[in-house]
Amino acid sequence: MNRLVVDRLWPLLVGLLVLVVGALALEEYARQRGNQEVVIEIRGEDALTPVDDEEGGEGVAGLAEGEAPLDELHARARVAARRAELKEALALYEQVLAAHPDSAEVHGEVGFWLLAAKQPRQALAHLERAKSLQPEVPRHALDLALARSRTGDLAGAERELRELLRLRPSYRSAQVALGGLLRKQGAHAEAIEVLRVAASSGGNEERARALVALGAAYLSAERREEAEKSFEQAILFAPARAEVRLGIARAWLSGGSREDQEKAMALLLRTAELAPDLAPVHAALGRAQERRGDEEAAEAAYTRALQLDPDYRYVRRRLLRLALGRRDYERARFEAQRLLRDAPEVPEHHFLAALVAERDGQLDEAREHYQAAIKQAGGGYPEAFLNLGRMEKGAGRPEQALEAYEQALRLRPDYLAAYNNLGSLYASTGRLAEAEATYRKAIELDASYSSAWYNLGELYKDQKRYAEAISAYQGALKARPGHAPTQLNLGVSYIRSGQREEALTTYRTLVAQHPRYVAAWYNMGLALEAGGQRAEAIEALRQALTLDSGHVPSLRKLAEFEVREGLLVEARRVYEELLDLRPADRGARVAHAEVLGLLGDRAGCEQRARALSAESPTDEQVRTLLGRCRAAKAAPPSSLLGRKTE
Repeated sequence: MNRLVVDRLWPLLVGLLVLVVGALALEEYARQRGNQEVVIEIRGEDALTPVDDEEGGEGVAGLAEGEAPLDELHARARVAARRAELKEALALYEQVLAAHPDSAEVHGEVGFWLLAAKQPRQALAHLERAKSLQPEVPRHALDLALARSRTGDLAGAERELRELLRLRPSYRSAQVALGGLLRKQGAHAEAIEVLRVAASSGGNEERARALVALGAAYLSAERREEAEKSFEQAILFAPARAEVRLGIARAWLSGGSREDQEKAMALLLRTAELAPDLAPVHAALGRAQERRGDEEAAEAAYTRALQLDPDYRYVRRRLLRLALGRRDYERARFEAQRLLRDAPEVPEHHFLAALVAERDGQLDEAREHYQAAIKQAGGGYPEAFLNLGRMEKGAGRPEQALEAYEQALRLRPDYLAAYNNLGSLYASTGRLAEAEATYRKAIELDASYSSAWYNLGELYKDQKRYAEAISAYQGALKARPGHAPTQLNLGVSYIRSGQREEALTTYRTLVAQHPRYVAAWYNMGLALEAGGQRAEAIEALRQALTLDSGHVPSLRKLAEFEVREGLLVEARRVYEELLDLRPADRGARVAHAEVLGLLGDRAGCEQRARALSAESPTDEQVRTLLGRCRAAKAAPPSSLLGRKTE
């Protein structure tokens, strides 16, 4: 009986032994591989393509696979486009459209590639046509929503996406796009709900992309722990997809805090180790280095990206801006010319060339490029009109500047910067009522727009409407707390309206927040003097000069204070420092001569008086100086007691 049991059990025991041995072998294999790096996998054309904008861009729906070309020309256009030869591809597509004007497929493809070429306004008409011809195809509506978003029509983009989801509630790409759009519009709670649904089902890569978008929405809502969990899950779902890690890094970069920037940097450095030959990784790393202020490291990363992909235009644009920042116009011009050579149809490339020419003082060339940018954009480039207006104002051409600003506002009626610049133009040409109304219009559109509040305060202060100036500056500080120039001018307005205590409170707050702000210490010294607190005033002025030994207003005022306090030796030294900086300053020369007379050096006083008299014989103060030198006593001269200084 026992033998029979053993005979029946032994095959089972052998099988169990094999399983145990196999498990141990697998465990040892896993242990040995435990420290090996993840290999970033790139599959096909849908995996990772160079993104040509700062944020990484919203993904277009993509072209349907398996659709046969309509003819040989259509096939050639597709091949050129997929090789990123967009200029050639779009020229071929024009011929295809001429042969097939009612093909929804071709209109959709042209719109898709125009979006890839950063020409959303041109893409709109084709995508609208594709949708009207083939309303049942969801990718047309999705790309149309993206085109509307990129042209600033967020409401139109939202309508497209909501209609698409009404017809196809489970269309995940539309859910992700709508969630991203809602996040940008500040509707964080709704964005999170939409993206939660998108991330709850589907394939691993689909869920990973939705989780990246969900994490970004959590970040925008200041829910950082939930953002981190979403990002961790995204990597778990697609550990080998580089674009998932890039999306997470870009989301951290948009966070703004130092901690967020460091998280982005750590992730990008790790991704660069795992995928050293992917240009977009180095491009994102360069942007992160820029945000940290390390321009040298940023340039190195961008250069590496260009070595991997010489046609990476986003990187060239960043290198151009870095060169502009350090006034390396030769390098900036090289990058601009390369961009124009490769893609002259892109409006931004002409815009950047205009910036380079303008900064280099080549205004005629800059005008040509701004106009070319506007032309390439079909007349719809408000930023180019804004910059053109600013340049014309600086060149002393107010009529041309006015026309440019008005064009910018016709294109974008809520363009705050255009209202602000237009108000400044009106103020500079004496049209004060129009300037006030223009600043007020900007504030009406956005009460948190601090620049319009500040400029309105300046307008009122210059008109001696101090109560209104104070109110405007307070509005600016509410919109932008701690802004040093606003606090400074608020203090000035308080002083000029007789509110000395409020001015002192403002200045003390200002120097506490910005202890190295020279003008704040100087103005606080004036406010202290106005209240008779001369010792404290002198200390404030000395603090200003500790920070900037060449601050002329502080030197002048300190010398006056020291004369009044009988500190004549100190006053002489300060006047000598002032004259080293401003040797032709007549007021300082007169005061210095008088101090010499008070110190008993009448010869020195008379010598300086004669030199001044020869230079300015009609100046009343100079004309009487010689007599004051001869009559100098040990008391401060009356001419110093009431002298007004700037």
